[in-house]
Amino acid sequence: MKRIALILAVLIAYVAFAAGANAEAPYTTRAMGPGGRLQLTQDAYIPVAEVDLPISGAEDMFIARDGTIYIADTGNARILVLRDFAEVASYGKGVLKGPTGVCVDGEGTLYVADAKANAIVILDSDGNVRKQFGRPSEPLFGKSTEFLPRKIAVDVRQNLYVVSEGSVNGLVKMNLNGNFIGYFGANPATMSLKMILQRMFLTKEQLAQFIKSEAASPSNVAIDPDSMVFTVTAGTARTRAIRRFTVAGDNIFPDAYGSTTFRDIDVSNTGLVVAVDADGLVYEYDVKGMLLFVFGAKDRGEQRLGTLRNPTAIAYHDKDLYVLDKDKNAIVVYRATRFATLVHEGVRLYTEGFYREAKPYFEQVLKYNGAYRMAYQAIADAYFKEGDYAKAFVNYRYAEDRNGYSEAFWELRNNLLQRYLGSALLAMIGLGVVQSALARVDRRYGWFAPIRNGVRALARVRLVDDFVFMFRFIKQPADSFYYIKQKLRGSLAFAFLLYVWVIASRVLALYLTGFIFNRYPVPSAIRPQNEILYSALLIVLWNSANYLVSTISDGEGRVRDVIIGTAYSLFPYALFTLPIALLSNVLTLNEVFIYTFSIRLVDAWVALMLFLMVREIHNYSISETIRNILYTLFTMAVMLLTGYILYVLFNQLFDFVVTISREVRLRG
Repeated sequence: MKRIALILAVLIAYVAFAAGANAEAPYTTRAMGPGGRLQLTQDAYIPVAEVDLPISGAEDMFIARDGTIYIADTGNARILVLRDFAEVASYGKGVLKGPTGVCVDGEGTLYVADAKANAIVILDSDGNVRKQFGRPSEPLFGKSTEFLPRKIAVDVRQNLYVVSEGSVNGLVKMNLNGNFIGYFGANPATMSLKMILQRMFLTKEQLAQFIKSEAASPSNVAIDPDSMVFTVTAGTARTRAIRRFTVAGDNIFPDAYGSTTFRDIDVSNTGLVVAVDADGLVYEYDVKGMLLFVFGAKDRGEQRLGTLRNPTAIAYHDKDLYVLDKDKNAIVVYRATRFATLVHEGVRLYTEGFYREAKPYFEQVLKYNGAYRMAYQAIADAYFKEGDYAKAFVNYRYAEDRNGYSEAFWELRNNLLQRYLGSALLAMIGLGVVQSALARVDRRYGWFAPIRNGVRALARVRLVDDFVFMFRFIKQPADSFYYIKQKLRGSLAFAFLLYVWVIASRVLALYLTGFIFNRYPVPSAIRPQNEILYSALLIVLWNSANYLVSTISDGEGRVRDVIIGTAYSLFPYALFTLPIALLSNVLTLNEVFIYTFSIRLVDAWVALMLFLMVREIHNYSISETIRNILYTLFTMAVMLLTGYILYVLFNQLFDFVVTISREVRLRG
């Protein structure tokens, strides 16, 4: 009767799905969009069933190719075997104490991680015990290392990969006899700024009292059809929570948007990777690490179909996703929508190298969601392979793929140069000849004398003269600062105009810098108000700090001298920032040196001008100048820290006043 009831429950759920497959899911689905941000998209998976099972606190689940489900029924100390969600067998009674991990090979052999017994148990397809072993005895395992098996996976060579709780060395790799082979896939240890400072200033005895910087232990493991090992790690960086290892143990899974609370991971036969976290969110990737979808929601008592309370395992089966919920004692089934099916088929062809065959699928995907980055990436690769570099160029831009964009642009630029370079050189030679001829005519007949006279008259205007004076700094910077100090040249009015020019150049450069070299993939990510505020604040802090420091260190410069001198010191930035930004639009990654060298040259030039400004304006020696600049930078840092502290205090005071006023109104 129990088996019949379970089958009827599943049939009812699937009939309900067929009748209303377009019903709104109790969660939203997001996909990677422009700027590397998640954006809403059509539902990728729809919940179709929630099957209650006779389990208690189940920790793991494995689905064989024939659809048989194996559940590590932790609370009941057994492995529950299901077909069509009906119980067909129960293994391990009297042998297992608290299984938390289960894996099944192609022959039906079961590999169980028994957490309560701290042992690995191998069962045959009928549930009979083949082998049982605990902590490895090999010296390489470590004399004091504990063996706390929690999850397990097996590859085609019948090597066991065991997640041992607290193992900072990675997965424990063993053979079928329980012999220790070695550690595999360790996570890198990370150090915070606080830890770095502690190592710099504390003694060994003091450091021993702190928690050591150790790598996080993997949380779960899975092996794909190609015997590549995947792990998820809770509590690590969001972008590095998923790792994919080669046979040599090298991680080849790129940094990808993920979660800090991943519970389980699974890989489909078609190269899809799915992981579930503690908040009930499901993340799906392709095998190269491209995030396809994020969906799901936490069950906070609503008991809506599709929400999760405490997920512990996830697995693919055909086009469905099965999620084991520990607190619900149930499996929640999700089915891929038409939109997700198109994405999956396109991804399958794309990852296998069939770019042209995948393109129609992704073109259909864009009809559903025009901002789906993965589709643009695949279409761009297809066009590039076909030799249509113009369309590849456009689609690489939408996909925000700088490498592909650079390669397509290089091909387009190369074709353009081959077609027009000869004509451009002839045009330049012609312009040179015309210029030479006009110069000779002008020397003989003075045709351009009125223009030169007008320029001389214009130069007598104060702001124009200040502008012309700026170019004197290129050849004679020290003398130019002397003129500023003696009030012979320069003005506060032009200095403030120069500051505006510098800030405007910085903001415009963010918009004009080529996509390849721009740190903002889309213009909408730029916050011009923030850039203006930070630039103006930096200028004010430098001028204030430098003048204050100079007044107590025998500096001769006045406030006027510092303001004007600093403004003129920034002229390389004002003059060359925008041209460099425009130049970046005709460069590829092959010429990255040209762009970076130009930026560094301007920065070094500005630094040299500021050094000369401090030295000449305040009449310092070289050592005094260096000391003054260091004190200035320190004073700027103190000013920022003081401002931040005041901001926090006044913010708390404001909140306190608001709270008191609300209390008075309520009681009044």
